[in-house]
Amino acid sequence: MMSKHLTEAELEFIVERVIKNAEYAAEDYKNEKNEFNDGRKLAYYEILDTIRNELEAREIDLSSFGLGIVLEKLL
Repeated sequence: MMSKHLTEAELEFIVERVIKNAEYAAEDYKNEKNEFNDGRKLAYYEILDTIRNELEAREIDLSSFGLGIVLEKLL
């Protein structure tokens, strides 16, 4: 199988989608506080925190990926 490398624009798009899904998860939790919605919100936090840490380790500007935010305020 041939390997394809993501462009920065493609990666930005993917991270943007994950952030949007995280916002939906936070809204769902706000509307209906239950274990499922809480776990879903926590999972998105962990995903975005991991992505942010990996970008920081590579000294990549977080704001271009929409991650120049406080995750705790988002989630």
